[in-house]
Amino acid sequence: MSIATLVLGNYIMIAELLGLWVMLYSNVHLKRRTINVTRGVIILIFTEAVFWAVERYLREVGYLTWTRIILTPTIYLLHPIILLGIMEMAEFVKKRRFLIYLPILISAPLLYTSQWTHLFYWFDEKNLYVGADSILRYYPYFLFLFYVIYFVGAFTLRYARYGRAERKGVLISIIASSIGVVLHIVFEIDADYSTLFASLLLIYYLSLYVLTAKEDTLTQLLNRQCYYADSERLRERVTAVVSVDMNDLKKINDTEGHDAGDRALKTVAGCLAKNKLRNKKVYRIGGDEFAIFYLGKSEEEVKKDIERMREELAKTPYVCAFGYEMVGDKDIDTAMLGADREMYTNKAKLKDTRERRIAAHKEATIRVMHEALGSGMWGMEFDESGKMVSVEWSQEFRKMLGYKDENDFPNKLESWSDLLHPDDKAAVLKEYRDTIADYSGQKNYDVEYRLKSKSGEWRWFHAIGRLLRREDGTPLSYVGMFVDINDRKTGRKSGG
Repeated sequence: MSIATLVLGNYIMIAELLGLWVMLYSNVHLKRRTINVTRGVIILIFTEAVFWAVERYLREVGYLTWTRIILTPTIYLLHPIILLGIMEMAEFVKKRRFLIYLPILISAPLLYTSQWTHLFYWFDEKNLYVGADSILRYYPYFLFLFYVIYFVGAFTLRYARYGRAERKGVLISIIASSIGVVLHIVFEIDADYSTLFASLLLIYYLSLYVLTAKEDTLTQLLNRQCYYADSERLRERVTAVVSVDMNDLKKINDTEGHDAGDRALKTVAGCLAKNKLRNKKVYRIGGDEFAIFYLGKSEEEVKKDIERMREELAKTPYVCAFGYEMVGDKDIDTAMLGADREMYTNKAKLKDTRERRIAAHKEATIRVMHEALGSGMWGMEFDESGKMVSVEWSQEFRKMLGYKDENDFPNKLESWSDLLHPDDKAAVLKEYRDTIADYSGQKNYDVEYRLKSKSGEWRWFHAIGRLLRREDGTPLSYVGMFVDINDRKTGRKSGG
């Protein structure tokens, strides 16, 4: 057997593998690991072709050689190993890798010792291949079939959300190849499968390349380009759109690092795509922005799915705002604008609720401190536009002025401002308003002034206030305290 004979006999396979090897240098979509694994598979296929050619040459020798005894089980094992390598290209085998490789690890010693155990096959003294009398003679083919079935299942699950045409192309190639192998077994025709593997690798690589071009590399959701393409391609089938925005991603990146932000995005993506609802397509269209298309789904089905996604997110530390819109007679872009508006409204409510919860906790802490010190507390609440919507005066403050309850001293700003001394009023109100207007949060309310008590006496108070603000600087809560300093300001002795 000459090298020329080997090359000419495998010319198609060599041409395919060589072309693929060169194409790998121009790849911009696939991961470096995928490219390296692809190169490894190419080498394995070429190795299998060489081993097959050598083994076929040794059949013509009139005596048995150790080379043939070693090459035959090696070729049997190379077939499932090549298929596993193809699976590794798309990282199908991430978890429990040892269990997936276990059948090969168990089979290797059994195949290499079969010459002496006669478990599967052996070679007689005339160098003839003899198969076992039992069904075990087909064991190498069963081993390969096991990995074919695993490959089909893993590939289908991995790309269940998209790539229907690509999936069909690969699956048809695998099934057709498997049928060819079965027919060779049935009719007992020996064949070198390296060309078959090379063709399958090319088709699979092409589909993987296309599928990866559709995929967001971080979250494995559909990407922005696919979103735009599907907006046109599926415009007649999309019945509802959903806009999703993740809260506080920038804060996570700034405080915990970008790795933590990436983990958060992966977790959120998993929650959005977890239930694998049919005819649901999930896209990552921006840093923390996601979109969902529903094909042929009713409004009730969409609302239920949004609720399921919220339940999944509730199990994580992350929060997302949702908005949806039924397409109806609208085009997808218009419907998405409506979903965006609803999402931003939901986002504002979520953020305001969270900020108010934080403010309420701080206010409760301050209230306890004031009660312990015997000082009077006051608090005010503001809406998103910065307009004051409520005022609360503590009972301790009312008692300082001689009032009994809210009926006596209502929870409104005028209850306090109308009692300010004429000489202090303008300056105090200016300080109060300037503190609210300072969106930088640097200015604090700190004044001394006189208030008229219920008995008509003017008493001195020291008032301190602190604004709790939203992220955009607008006031959220204004909390503070009153301390009676009348004795100090008038020179009286306490109790005198």
